[in-house]
Amino acid sequence: MNFIQSFHFIRPWWLLALIPLALLWIQLQRRYRQSNEWEKVCDPHLLPHLLVHQVGSGGRLLASLLALGWFIAVIALSGPAWNRLPQPVYNQNSSRVIVLDLSNDMLVNDVPPSRLIRARYKLTDLLKQSNEGQTALVVYSGEPYVVSPLTNDTNTISSMIADLSPAIMPVAGTNLSSALNLAAKLLKQANVAEGQIIVIMSGKADENAITKAAQLAKEGYNVSVLGVGTTKNTPIMQTNGEFFHDEQGAIVFSKLDTNSLKKLAQKGQGQYVTFSNDNSDLTALLASASTLGELQQGKEKATTDLWQDEGRWLIVLLIPLGLVAFRRGWYGGVKK
Repeated sequence: MNFIQSFHFIRPWWLLALIPLALLWIQLQRRYRQSNEWEKVCDPHLLPHLLVHQVGSGGRLLASLLALGWFIAVIALSGPAWNRLPQPVYNQNSSRVIVLDLSNDMLVNDVPPSRLIRARYKLTDLLKQSNEGQTALVVYSGEPYVVSPLTNDTNTISSMIADLSPAIMPVAGTNLSSALNLAAKLLKQANVAEGQIIVIMSGKADENAITKAAQLAKEGYNVSVLGVGTTKNTPIMQTNGEFFHDEQGAIVFSKLDTNSLKKLAQKGQGQYVTFSNDNSDLTALLASASTLGELQQGKEKATTDLWQDEGRWLIVLLIPLGLVAFRRGWYGGVKK
């Protein structure tokens, strides 16, 4: 970008101060012309009696210097600029909230020893790989609860993982929508404008959760999903070895509904990955978060670039003008 294309004023409203300067200058020029016209037709010794306010040569020079100083000061205050100063924006989706499913679906043993234990392992590995930014943990069943707010101390969160199970949840059920809402609340309370929500879950995502994920994505919070389990219907077993039964006495089954979980991640503008025995699933999740963060960083860089104000150099020119204009004896330039 060349000088002509990039030149502009940071505070252009200051240019309005040139209007009174122009009016005063026009009035002064009229005075000069009037004085010159009388000089052509009158004797020099009569001019002082005909001209009530005669502006002498010293007064003209003083007025010119004051006008020039006014002009320079206004241009300086307007902030002439042509050099861009890029301001780095730290925003790489480095703040994340992990949402862990603690419903009875996590007791299924289709991924031995159980979905819950494998999810705990994944959560531990995820915390180890979360080297940047802050992390929070929310658990949910029928209601969501905060295990840890946003913190840089992932070791503290890791120390509490072993105690997480459906048995500690006071309300049974699966209320993912409320859990997403609570996760977003934690990010907002920490003044995080852009963040990531990672849901570790099994079962099915209902329409309320999908709608909530779409809403959060518009607000800047991407929702990614790590699905734990298999797509095969498997009975839910209690810790005492007995199966769960519904109100009619039938055994309750659970399976990983990948279609609804993929839709949840899609609407949340995140990524869906299925549980894997290695850490390829976590690598994909964190890579997705990094990519989203880089895109957001580039977008914000384009809108937060600053321009270098060059008006400070013009202020230097006012110093010699002031010294010359206010020398002793210059005030006598206007004769009455």
